[in-house]
Amino acid sequence: MAEEVIVRRRSGFLDRLGRKLEHPAVLPGVLLAGIVFVIAIVIPATRNDRLVAYDAHAYYQAAALQDPYRTTIQGGFDAVGGLYEYKYPPPLAQALAPFHAFLTWPQFLAIWAALLYAVFVVMGGRWALLLLVFPPLLGELWLANINLWIAAAVWLGFRWPAAWAFVILTKITPGIGLLWFAVRREWRNLAIALGATAAITLVSFVLAPNLWRDFIEASRTQVAATVDVPRQAAPLSLPVRMVVAALIIVAGALTDRRWLVPVAVALTVPFLWWNVLAILIVCIPLAREDARRRRERETHRGAIARPVPATTSPSVG
Repeated sequence: MAEEVIVRRRSGFLDRLGRKLEHPAVLPGVLLAGIVFVIAIVIPATRNDRLVAYDAHAYYQAAALQDPYRTTIQGGFDAVGGLYEYKYPPPLAQALAPFHAFLTWPQFLAIWAALLYAVFVVMGGRWALLLLVFPPLLGELWLANINLWIAAAVWLGFRWPAAWAFVILTKITPGIGLLWFAVRREWRNLAIALGATAAITLVSFVLAPNLWRDFIEASRTQVAATVDVPRQAAPLSLPVRMVVAALIIVAGALTDRRWLVPVAVALTVPFLWWNVLAILIVCIPLAREDARRRRERETHRGAIARPVPATTSPSVG
């Protein structure tokens, strides 16, 4: 009884807070903050600041497709002078190649940062204002990594499984999220996700087989680093995290809690930097949708269980 009271009070507090965050002035304020953020991150880029958005800078440089894995191959995972090391499979660099050809670095960053912020606002919903003080999100926006794109792909992947190709062809190991489909025996969704990944990989390899050979060679240093964890990352080896993540996904699949999948995805990113926790933002829309689905099922079950009133036959004569 006491536990139910605590849950109701907590739910009531969140509902009241959520209603306050739906005030008409909040969204314009969040959007204004986004404009300020884009300007603040682009101005240092015009001055060739090496530390601003250096993850996005790595993607931009790799998009030139000029030996993007050389630094990692020659110097190892954490190579000295390898600030802009590109560590993902080739498809992302290939997809960004047209943008590199037509946009300068500050122009590319302005578009990239604006899109990242837009993704955050859509996923954060009415909680976006409060999330602006969530340190991993602030770090993610400043570094301009792809973790928010990963979160969006996980969200979309429940409806359009092909979106999982982005997760697998960037961070790779968070693809363990596909275990959700296997546990629930959603074989068609699993086939679509794997098929889309295979198709993109094939096209990418046909276009640039040399990039894939270099990526495989560079990956040797990364595989070792997932066990011998690099500095500044959480001191948890990837094999241990993969096991824990698999258990989380199985639990979520069996209890229909989709919001647990991004928890497992964040846990299995090859190197658990602090900004990776920005992926957890997608738990908000997924938890909201899970709750709505449960209410709909309960309503449906209630309608079925409700007894049908007996009809009386009209009297004759």
